Amino acid sequence: MKIKIVIVALLFAFSITTAAAQQMAPIPHKVSNVTLKDLRGNDVSLPYFGEKNLFMFYIDPDTGLTGNDNYKYSDILEEKGVTHGPNMYGFGVLNLADTALPKSIVRTMTRRRTAKNNGYVLDDSNHFIRDAWQLGDCNGRFCFMIITKQGEIVFFQKEEMGETEQKEFLEFVEQYR
Repeated sequence: MKIKIVIVALLFAFSITTAAAQQMAPIPHKVSNVTLKDLRGNDVSLPYFGEKNLFMFYIDPDTGLTGNDNYKYSDILEEKGVTHGPNMYGFGVLNLADTALPKSIVRTMTRRRTAKNNGYVLDDSNHFIRDAWQLGDCNGRFCFMIITKQGEIVFFQKEEMGETEQKEFLEFVEQYR
């Protein structure tokens, strides 16, 4: 009987811890630089953290298969050059912890794409950013983030944006470019 109580208590504690990890911190909030992996498995810090405003895509690769509007919108943003500017650097982070796709295949396909579009993409296979920055559940999401030079997330969107939201977002981003 005591063993059952201990097991139930441990499961309850785990579920509370997991739920707490999934809670999103209010925006804006301060964050710090984290170490992730590049697409070849080398440790790297976030580029230009503290030097430029960052336009970051946080991507569950599964969204490319589902017709996610944010996934499609990211191509438009890149084509228009919105993700880069004198004060801004844009890049992607693959949320490989949540994907059902084989990680090695996703990394290989991403390396091929970045070779063509000169993009920069990192690998978050362990939810380092999600947990350290308190982003909540990002499974199945294509997220947009703006992080200031001062290390503050001032924009975070994980829900799909409609046309009106996309236009408002373009105006918002301009102040950080």
